[in-house]
Amino acid sequence: MTNNDKHHLWQERLQQQKDSGNTINDWCAQHQLSVQRFYYWQKKLAAPKKQNKNIIVPLPTIAPPCPIIIETPTGYRVSFSNSSALVVLPQLLKMLS
Repeated sequence: MTNNDKHHLWQERLQQQKDSGNTINDWCAQHQLSVQRFYYWQKKLAAPKKQNKNIIVPLPTIAPPCPIIIETPTGYRVSFSNSSALVVLPQLLKMLS
């Protein structure tokens, strides 16, 4: 008997027990089935099937630090090695002009 056949057989048995109105113990005794086996299949068939879901999480690309160098015609030279320092760039350019 294949696994698929067993699943189908036990799905039918679980439904028959439910439709009978009898307790699981009484129904299993009438059908000469183990109560433990019944609960095993009840749990197995009720459990959601595990799905392998691959989740792609975009990660920021980490580029090697590349300095940004600004030279003005009047001879000023400003160098940024950290991109977060660019926040002050507009203020700096305003001061140099």
